[in-house]
Amino acid sequence: MHGVARTATGFRPHTQGFTLVELMVVLFIVGLMGAAVMLTALGEGDVLARDADTLATRLVRAQEEAILGTRAIQVVVDAAGHRVERQDFERWEALDDAPFRAVAWTPGTAPAFDGAAERVTFHFDESGGARVAAVALHRDGRRVQIGVGDDARIHVGGEAGAH
Repeated sequence: MHGVARTATGFRPHTQGFTLVELMVVLFIVGLMGAAVMLTALGEGDVLARDADTLATRLVRAQEEAILGTRAIQVVVDAAGHRVERQDFERWEALDDAPFRAVAWTPGTAPAFDGAAERVTFHFDESGGARVAAVALHRDGRRVQIGVGDDARIHVGGEAGAH
């Protein structure tokens, strides 16, 4: 018989290669090592970029919610953070579902508003159209601009040193 060895207790296959359990253990260890590398690479690395991405993602979700829910949605950005509100007749109500809960800025990140304004409101109508608005986030002498253009698209500007 080819590939089978005879022993005193019976037949047993030749052990060539690795067992499925050994392969799974190796893959698990490699996965843990990859996760550790990713966590250290993303750790405190670039908090400003992460805050800007969070706001930009929030704006995209709000725009989609306005279209899908056929109601006007706005994202209010102030010194504390940002929140999403939905128009309910003549008043605005804060959304506190998981993807729309209010988000506070990471300590050290601060928005800059034009003039004497204390907040910026990004407004999306039920067709996905938007009012032009922008806010700059500052941290450690760096700046990133997030805005909605006249094309109703969300734009994240490049980083630059604060002037």
